[in-house]
Amino acid sequence: MRLPALRFSGFSRETFVSLIVVGCVLVFALPIVLALWPSQQPAALPNGTTLDYSRAELSDVELADCAADWIDADSHCGQATAHLDDRATQEIGITREGWVAGLEDGDRVVIQTATPVQGEVLHSFHSVERGTSLAIFAAITLALVALSVGGKGLRAFVSLLVSALFIWLFLVTGVHEGGNPLIYSALTAVLVVTVVLHFTHGFGAKTLAAWAGTVAGVGAAMLAGWIFSSVARLTGITETTSAAVFVTGDIDISVLALAALLIALIGILNDITVAQASVVFSLLGFQGEGGHDHGHSRGGDATYDPHPSGEPATRRSLRKRQPSLMKRALDVGQDHAASAIYTVSFSVVGASLAAFVAAKSYGMPVWALLQSETVAHTIVQLLAGIVGLTVTMPATTLFAIWFARRLRGSVQEQTKAP
Repeated sequence: MRLPALRFSGFSRETFVSLIVVGCVLVFALPIVLALWPSQQPAALPNGTTLDYSRAELSDVELADCAADWIDADSHCGQATAHLDDRATQEIGITREGWVAGLEDGDRVVIQTATPVQGEVLHSFHSVERGTSLAIFAAITLALVALSVGGKGLRAFVSLLVSALFIWLFLVTGVHEGGNPLIYSALTAVLVVTVVLHFTHGFGAKTLAAWAGTVAGVGAAMLAGWIFSSVARLTGITETTSAAVFVTGDIDISVLALAALLIALIGILNDITVAQASVVFSLLGFQGEGGHDHGHSRGGDATYDPHPSGEPATRRSLRKRQPSLMKRALDVGQDHAASAIYTVSFSVVGASLAAFVAAKSYGMPVWALLQSETVAHTIVQLLAGIVGLTVTMPATTLFAIWFARRLRGSVQEQTKAP
């Protein structure tokens, strides 16, 4: 059944349908998010110790030689006097990180104050204060994005900031308070993809196709990751997650690892779906936002048909040449998906490089390294991500062709639309 070529209250039919889909997602997801919203209570360790953080300026810095003996990340190999912003003064211990940073008198730092239920309060170095420099870097990056990418780039940057805040307040805090990591991650993924895609790229058939393809890819990756993890009997306990096990014992770490995969895939799959949807609409000859035809028209004729028959680009002609269109779109999509596969691979390997170097230091052979929890977990994440990529590209292509035919109609209708 074809949708009538109507405009709804000033909106085109594709905008109207896109708004309806986003509205349905929000109506379904927001009540669940509000019901699961964490309490945001101050965190405390299982032994009752509470941690507070404050800014300070250092003086009387004394650093020992941390390289002389084996010292873990939490041990102190120096000390200093910290002058807090509230004018209090505390003697603090300096960790190996502070020694590597080469702390000196006058440096601004963040200190950690551990207050146990019983015993002495402990003040120690946490990190160099980097807030000002990070803000400057962000401003420079934002200016470059505005000059190079324009309005969409600025909207993408805003989406990134809002998504990061939501992930911290909802996902991270909810999991910390004992929530199911998969439920929190699935809700986060759906909401972030829905809001970010439409806020950045606008409401329309192309964005709707990208959204549907991303959801399909994330779902496929989640299913593959769950099957692979179960068959390989992965626990999810690695050097990175061991601290989380200690701090919050009721977190299902194996599920947390799968949830992390969903969040990591959002950006990668979103990149493929937006590009692939644009390819399909460009091959169909539809003009993009701002009247650009992506180079697939001749002499500004939006009805140009690359087929020698010269048949106008109507729904009937589009249906006749759909197999050719599908093949042409997949040819481009395969190149993009292939490059994304090794992009994912290199990023995953790069993130685990320190673990690989540590394994080499212990003299671990390759066959044992590949079967260790850390590396096996990395391999499963990589393979599940690739499964998601392989589903995302053809799914987005199908969605884009269907939405283009059903919601936009023919190219001729587009040129006549008011």
